[in-house]
Amino acid sequence: MLEARATVIIPTFGNARFASWAIKSVQNQTIKDIEICIICDGSPEKMVSFFRDIEKEDSRVQVFIFPKSPRTGEPYRDTIIRRTTGKIICYCCHDDLWLPDHIEEVEKTLKKCRFTHSIHAYMAVSRYLTNEDYLFGGIYWIDLKKRDIINRMFKGENFFGLTFGAHSRDGYYQLNEGWVTTPRLEIPTDLYMWQKFLSAFARQCRTTRKVTALNFRRIDRQNWSEEQREIELKYYFEKIKDPRYLKNLRMLANRSCPFFYQRITMNWVDRIDRLLSLI
Repeated sequence: MLEARATVIIPTFGNARFASWAIKSVQNQTIKDIEICIICDGSPEKMVSFFRDIEKEDSRVQVFIFPKSPRTGEPYRDTIIRRTTGKIICYCCHDDLWLPDHIEEVEKTLKKCRFTHSIHAYMAVSRYLTNEDYLFGGIYWIDLKKRDIINRMFKGENFFGLTFGAHSRDGYYQLNEGWVTTPRLEIPTDLYMWQKFLSAFARQCRTTRKVTALNFRRIDRQNWSEEQREIELKYYFEKIKDPRYLKNLRMLANRSCPFFYQRITMNWVDRIDRLLSLI
């Protein structure tokens, strides 16, 4: 069996037709040799049929149907990983979007480590769409090389969601335990998984220092209709297909990036040192 470059897992539940935009953002990756696995976690029949239609149109898409799990279908992710071939494993929540180079960027990092994440960026609600200075509700610029960040994650802080995490297949197989139903309600299911990688491979976990995906927090949109959510996701999906918009989006994100400003500062220090050496 030929290996794919990446296996992508998209968990879905409920009546969420807006999941089509998350799926499209995965289909639109610069790396095409991927397996796209849609999990139906107790999804109603009309949603299963909806995803089946997508499966018919793209041979890379596989739909997996399961009964509703106790939480977010975590054990089903383990089942799918063991049925697929991708050298790396990535995840995309059904109400998020990947930028076109997400897999490309995390793949680069995973050549040097076993687990990575890109920078978690969540979008402000749509009333701010007319002002690009308010596109982001927040951006968590962290670095997994910093021990204090890892310690805080073990204490329950989660700096990046499922959509932003990725790992190697061989690293997953070396864990003592993979995806299982998260036993404690107070811990996020994705953080419970991230802690396993951090525990097993603390020195082989790295941050991909780029914004490569967009999160649309449910808590900010809890009173929205499905139609409103679909309109928002469609809007951003169309925007991120434009390279100019992507460039501006990342420039806006970098304004709040401590790594970015550190690089700028060091560049100027180097230039000043060179100038002084000529005097």
